Formats: sequence, C-alpha cells, structure tokens
Amino acid sequence: MKTIKFLILLTFFAGAISCTQEQDEPVPGNDPFDIEGSFGREFPVGETTQIATYTFSQEAITYDLAGGFAQSNYDIVKEYYASDEQRWIGYRESNSAYYVIFFNNVSDTEISLYKKKVSTLEEGINEPVPAADNTDNYGWNTYQKDLPVSGQMTNLYAPQEGGMGQPVSGAFAKFDFETGNSTDSDTDWDIAFRGSSIVVNGGVSSGITDEPERNGLGAAYIATGTMETVTAVDTSLLVEDSADGFAIPGGSGNGWYTYDSSTHVITPTAGKILVFKTRDGKYAKVEILSYYKDAPASPDIYTDESRYYTFNYVYQPHEGVETF
Repeated sequence: MKTIKFLILLTFFAGAISCTQEQDEPVPGNDPFDIEGSFGREFPVGETTQIATYTFSQEAITYDLAGGFAQSNYDIVKEYYASDEQRWIGYRESNSAYYVIFFNNVSDTEISLYKKKVSTLEEGINEPVPAADNTDNYGWNTYQKDLPVSGQMTNLYAPQEGGMGQPVSGAFAKFDFETGNSTDSDTDWDIAFRGSSIVVNGGVSSGITDEPERNGLGAAYIATGTMETVTAVDTSLLVEDSADGFAIPGGSGNGWYTYDSSTHVITPTAGKILVFKTRDGKYAKVEILSYYKDAPASPDIYTDESRYYTFNYVYQPHEGVETF
C-alpha cells in the first residue's frame, strides 16, 4: 500500500515539474523587440522627393510617408516577433491588414528592412524569408537613424514698403520647415522674411511695424562653415528675437549678407550658415543662395528683381536630436 502511495506521489511531482518546464519555455513569436528609434530614407519620385520614416517601439511601428508625391501615416501594432528570423508581424487597424517585416544589418546608425502586406497572422508566420536580392514589394531598403530632411526653397518673395530713409512696413513672408514651404498661418511658421530682415517665431517683437506675433520657441545663431561641416547645434549660442533686435542681425557684414555700395547688390556671405530652433523646439540649418529672382549668378539691380530668397535647408524632424 505504501508503495502504491509513493508511486502516485512520484507521478504527481513529475507532472508538476513537466508543467513548470512547459510554462518556462518561450512562447513562439513573443521575443522582446529591441529595435527602438526613428529610421528614414529619401528617394526620388519623378521630380519630387519622398521621405519614408519608421519609428520603432516595443508595442508598435509607426510608418510616415511625406513629400510632394504622396503622404501617409499609420501605426502597426505588434502581434508577433521571432528574433531568430528577425520576423515582425503587426496589425494595421485602419485598413484591417497585417504586415510582415523582416530586418537585417541592424546597427546604431542604420537598418535594412523588407515589408509585405498579408491577409492574416498565420500567412505572415509562414511567409518565406526574402532573399537578399528580392525586389518584390519594393525589396530591401536601408534606413538611416534620425534622418534629417533636406530641401530647397526657391523665389520666396519677401517685399517691403518704404526703405531708403523712409519707414519700413509690410507683412513678413513666413516659412515652415515641417512642410518645407511658405505659409500664411499665424502660428505654424518658423522663420519669416521682409526685405533683408529675418525673424524667428520665438522671443518678442523688436517693435518695428507689421512684425508677426511670436508664439513659438524659435531662436537662431550664425555658424561659420558649410552645410556639410555644420553637423550639430550648439544650443549655447541660440538667441531669441528681442526688443534689442533680431537673432539674425541686420546690416552688411553683420548677419547673412554683404552690400556692395558701388553695385548696390546684396550677396550672401560665404561660409555663413543660419542655425535655427523651430517653433516646437526642433532644429534646422539654412544656407541662403540668392536674394534675387531665379538666383542669377551675377545679379544686376537694373535687370534682376530683388527680395526673392533662394536657400537650401536641412530640417531635423526628430524631437531632442541636435545633429543634422
């Protein structure tokens, strides 16, 4: 009788140990997802540039597509991740679809991925790992960490009334780095131009006529270098517009330009890069190329219209990132 009881107890403990071992085994597709941050890439579509950005977190992936050809933004909520295959599957509620995403070449600065839309979670689990030369579904693409957005604004017209010893007035022409375009918004603007003056959406009015109302965090300074060599923001140099003057000083040789008194031509000063803090605390840099319509190589005040800005810019859309 004691032998029978012992065997029953032994069977019970063996079963309990077996259950514990099964509970400790990892659930397939439930591996921790350790890729975080935003990765983007630029690519041409016709005559425009598109920027695709993936922002990764433990729970979801946010996809953003911006540019002149198409725009899109949506979340894909994680349902499966197997680290051995780097296979991630998530559900997009807005179109009731699943996406399977494969990763490779993961580093602190870049990542390559392949994305395919599938009908079910099971289909995503059974999708073969794509070959390195697979070109279906746009193939494998490499994305850079915290990719800034570059662009060019052409012929931003910034007229003024008065001048030449007379009171200056007139509305400022506003520019928004987020959209990469001019704007008439009273709030969604970062920098603004009138004649040769540049203001930021931050600080307070200097008291001149028709200044736009400041409602943002904007600030600026002038860096010495080129667009290639100015790669980070020195936040200690940022200043806001104030009652004492603009963050970007005016006058020949003081700010972004020099004035030739013999030809009366305004020329952007070489080696001067304007660094801006935007209205919402992000960063951008600007190289002014020309003050004349269509950016003539040798402006002539008698034939070329002035107060038309052409400039290159780089905008860092990722909050807290101080590099370009």
